[in-house]
Amino acid sequence: MYLKSLDIHGFKSFADKTRFEFAEGVTGIVGPNGCGKSNVVDAVRWVLGETSAKALRGGEMADVIFNGSEKRKKLGMAEVTLTLADCEDALKTDYNEVSITRRVYADGKSEFLINNTRCRLRDIGDLFMDTGIGRSSYSIMEQGKIDMLLSAKPEDRRQVFEEAAGITKSKKEKKDALRKLEYTEGNLLRVSDVLAEQERRMNSLKRQVSKARRYQALAKDVRILDTHLSHRVWERLTAERAELLTSLTSLFKGRDSIEQDLPKFESAVVEARDKAQALDSQLSGLRQRLSDKKNAISAAENRVAFNNERKGELAERLEQNEKDIEATQSNLAEQEQSLQKSQADLQGLEKRIQDKESQAHERQNSANGLAQERLEIENQLRRARAEANSTQQIIASSQAKIESALSQMEGNKERMKHLEEEAERLRIEQIKAVAERDQFETLLEEHQKTLPGLEEAREKTQREFEEVRGSLDLARKAASEAHRFYSQKSSRLDVLMQLVESGEGLEKGTQAVLRGLNDPDLIKPGLSGLLGAQLKAPDDYAVAVESVLSQFLQAIIVRDEDLADSIIDRLIDGKKGSAAILPESFLPVAEGSQIEALPEGASSWALDVVTVDLKFAGLMERLLARVLIVPDRNTALKLRKDYPDLSFVTRNGEILTPEGVIRGGSSGGKDSSLLKRRNEIEALVIEVKKLANEEKVAEQEILDCETRTKELREELEQAKDRLQRYRVEDSTFQGQLKLAKREADTIESKVANNKWEREELGGREKTATDSRSALENELTRARERLIALEEDARKISVRAEEAIKRENEAREQLSEARTALAVEKQARDSAAREQDPMTRRIRELADLNERRKSEISTARERITKGDGENKTLDAEMESYRGEVANLNDELSQADEQRKGFARGIEEAEAGFSEVRSKQNKILNQISKEEVSCTKLDLRLENLVESSMERHQVDLAHFRPDAHILITCINDRKEAEKKGRSRKSLGVQSQCDGEEVLAERIEGNAKNNSDEGADHKAVMEILEGEGPDWEFVEAIVADLKRRLDSMGPVNLDAIEEFDELEERHNFTKNQHDDLVNSKKKLLEIIERINIESERLFAETFHAVSKNFKSMFKRLFGDKATADLILQDESDPLECGIEVIAKPPGKKLQSISLMSGGERSMTAVALLFSIYMVKPSPFCVLDELDAPLDESNIGRFLKVLDAFIDQSQFIIVTHSKRTMERADVMYGVTMEEFGVSKPVGMRLTNSVEKSSDARSAAQKAALRLDS
Repeated sequence: MYLKSLDIHGFKSFADKTRFEFAEGVTGIVGPNGCGKSNVVDAVRWVLGETSAKALRGGEMADVIFNGSEKRKKLGMAEVTLTLADCEDALKTDYNEVSITRRVYADGKSEFLINNTRCRLRDIGDLFMDTGIGRSSYSIMEQGKIDMLLSAKPEDRRQVFEEAAGITKSKKEKKDALRKLEYTEGNLLRVSDVLAEQERRMNSLKRQVSKARRYQALAKDVRILDTHLSHRVWERLTAERAELLTSLTSLFKGRDSIEQDLPKFESAVVEARDKAQALDSQLSGLRQRLSDKKNAISAAENRVAFNNERKGELAERLEQNEKDIEATQSNLAEQEQSLQKSQADLQGLEKRIQDKESQAHERQNSANGLAQERLEIENQLRRARAEANSTQQIIASSQAKIESALSQMEGNKERMKHLEEEAERLRIEQIKAVAERDQFETLLEEHQKTLPGLEEAREKTQREFEEVRGSLDLARKAASEAHRFYSQKSSRLDVLMQLVESGEGLEKGTQAVLRGLNDPDLIKPGLSGLLGAQLKAPDDYAVAVESVLSQFLQAIIVRDEDLADSIIDRLIDGKKGSAAILPESFLPVAEGSQIEALPEGASSWALDVVTVDLKFAGLMERLLARVLIVPDRNTALKLRKDYPDLSFVTRNGEILTPEGVIRGGSSGGKDSSLLKRRNEIEALVIEVKKLANEEKVAEQEILDCETRTKELREELEQAKDRLQRYRVEDSTFQGQLKLAKREADTIESKVANNKWEREELGGREKTATDSRSALENELTRARERLIALEEDARKISVRAEEAIKRENEAREQLSEARTALAVEKQARDSAAREQDPMTRRIRELADLNERRKSEISTARERITKGDGENKTLDAEMESYRGEVANLNDELSQADEQRKGFARGIEEAEAGFSEVRSKQNKILNQISKEEVSCTKLDLRLENLVESSMERHQVDLAHFRPDAHILITCINDRKEAEKKGRSRKSLGVQSQCDGEEVLAERIEGNAKNNSDEGADHKAVMEILEGEGPDWEFVEAIVADLKRRLDSMGPVNLDAIEEFDELEERHNFTKNQHDDLVNSKKKLLEIIERINIESERLFAETFHAVSKNFKSMFKRLFGDKATADLILQDESDPLECGIEVIAKPPGKKLQSISLMSGGERSMTAVALLFSIYMVKPSPFCVLDELDAPLDESNIGRFLKVLDAFIDQSQFIIVTHSKRTMERADVMYGVTMEEFGVSKPVGMRLTNSVEKSSDARSAAQKAALRLDS
């Protein structure tokens, strides 16, 4: 592969469309400085994907567009196309030539094309990866890069070695794999969390689902058993209530008869009681008067005794008060004498206090004057000391400022030196950071163009998935509904078929004949079924026809009369009931009946609504020829007058015979019509087939929807994965761009801060020098002032001590005077306090004497008043005692009369009590029976409400289903037996009866062969004593207890668990996929590491060996050089050190070598790499500029060794290099600001031809001619 041509249009100084064609060998590009030679190299780098405008010597990418000149306008686009030939093997493509095109527009938008097909910058990078061609590979050495190859950090030198080793692509794959691994681990963590939560929820729901399913199974049995048991109890209670109502009617009649006789007995008792009550009122008045007189006598006696007792107490109190008055008078005189003495002592104390106060006031004035004098001296001392302290602070501050200025000047010098070094380092970092930021901006812009398309694809797939999933839900719902209808109809059909096969509703003898009696093999072959099975009638007329033919419908059709006779004999001998037998030989032949007009008001002739086989037509003519179906009984009665020879039957089954017999009534609420049952069976057979087909169609639709849903789910997951992957990449690019921007802004800020700080340091240096001398002068003046202030303070301090001494003496004298004054005032206050209780005591004694004198006067008045009252009371008592004797006589007479009235009341009450006792017995019985009736009503009401609440069943309209009931009872008995057998074997279960219940549910799903056995058991029970109601009642109570003990049951948990399990399985599959993906990624990374390490090690050792020999070739045999890995244990990440020692010099750092030595060392390293992996072409921009003539000769000799392997394009000013070129392009700038090439061939290898196409060939031809 080689570089064939380079087309430039509008790129930098190449305003016109320019084409450079490159032949194999060496192509030189020459021209004066500034003519645009390096722009050719920039064009090659740019078209290969350079994203840094500063690396192309511009401010932004739009700067590469031709900006105009004095004579030309600026262009709106720059375009460069690079064409490579013989690319099949190197690029692994089907094309011999590959052209790479890049365009940029003035608005900043870019385009990349490969063979005129739009692509991404990433595609171009992937195309040339590991080929040695690229914007930053060793195939392009622009100005300064050869030197940077040596001066770069050891870690940065790895890039050219990795390119040579061919592991750049592997590192990119590893980077992508690591990013995917991080994304996968993040998703795995989230999916694991979701799985853990789903499993936790499922474990919780499992218990709820198990409980709900047990609850449903138990509730189903409870509903069947409880409704039938409740209906049986309802019937029993209803019968008991009817009996109670009949008994109550009889009791009400007896109660009414007694109530008619009761008033006359009651009036006799009332009359006797009225007389006795009048006498009782008279006796009560006498007793009240007697009691009043006795009470008055007793009260007078008590009052007299009280007055005498009070008189004695008052006499004692008079004597005591007179003694107390004498003692109080003596005490009062003593208190008055003590008070007069205390007042005289108080006056003397007041005079001494006045003298002491005058003396204390004089000493206070003296002490205040001395204190004022002391304060003035202290203020003077304080001011002097404050000024001295201020001066000392000024001195200390000046000294500190001088020392700080000196220290700051030294620090500024060190800081300035450090800032200058940092400025150079920041400049280099800033260039790198801006280049990296521009690169990430371009990558992010290209990446974000792809995201909207992925978003749209994902949303489209999501919408389609939601639509199909909605269709799937509808299909499932429709299938569920169809299955439910199918199950209902199929179950009903099975029940009806079983009823027909078992002979439900037939007489016992008929059933026995159908079973074959005691010889089925003989009898069953001769049976043709029931006559009712041969008939068909519409549902509207089925009851009427069945009522007319009731005694014939159960007739069994047999082969001949001999078999019929045998059957009758066997029924009689076995006592198995009676049956109607119809030999086929007895069937009459149809004669045809004359069609008569239908009477007005009638519904139809019975014969017209019956469909029957021709063989039985004659029999139907005889049975139904004169039977007319009418709407109701009234119509039959009306038509009988005109048609007395006809039989009439209503649609409800009521019959009116020609003889005038009316037969009708209720059948007990049970719908046992054989004809209706047959019609229903035929309709159900058709409907079941139709529903089965509908269910199959629905199931197929579900399968189609599920398949499509699965496909769309996979597509959606793929779309989400692609979108997520791009979002992660976008987020990564954004993060990297932010970091790059932040890094560039940080470095720019650091550069600005560095510049500002250096300027600031210069200003500080000058300011510090100027302020130092001023501070020294101020320090001298402050020290002189401090000495003077300290002397003044010493003198003021002596004066202050004398003033304090005089003030303290005055204060002591003042304190003594105040102490003496306080003592006198305390004595005065004590004397004054002693007078107050004396005065109060004198007043209290005087008041006490006055109160005692008043009490003596009052007591004497009370004694006189009590004596007079006693005399009056004695007279009244004598009068009351005479009246009491008279009242006692009257009471004795009234008591005798009261006893006569009492005997009459007893006789009247005895007769009344006897009648009342009879009435109470009847009323009690009525009350008991009414209570019983009310209890029955409440029980019935509670039973109906409970049944309606629990099972939504109205017992009044409930029709028992014997087959379901007996089947359920048998299942429960079987479950109980199995449960007891498990207990006997010691099997313990945490869930009571779960195993039995599971078998119960499984048993319900058995095939139809088991149903025959169940049906047989049902028939045996129905023919016996009926269901075991005691067992039903016990099992219902047990089931209810178990249901109640289960507590709250979440029936929605079953559906929720199924949905959650489906989501869990889907998430588990995702989790497994992620685990496998992670494992594969780790394997890929490990494989890449191993392979990359091997390739790099081989390449590095080869390059190192070549570098040693190439360095000696360029510098001489005595020169030494080597390449060293900084960390051989980590060859894929460690840096590479370059060791070089030209002959005659000590081993030194590469940075200390001369420019020529550095260039030759770089040439040795470059060609050492080319020896391992040559690049298809190599672009060298003024690589020989630092070299002298001898070194240029060495360089050209080395170059000749690689011409057969690679193509070289060299930008140079060296004549010797120009001489080595096979083709030469000269770049000129005839028009200012516009570059143009001039080409010539310097070899004779190309023949003259008028078909020359390139500028170099045309120039060579012109020169040759």
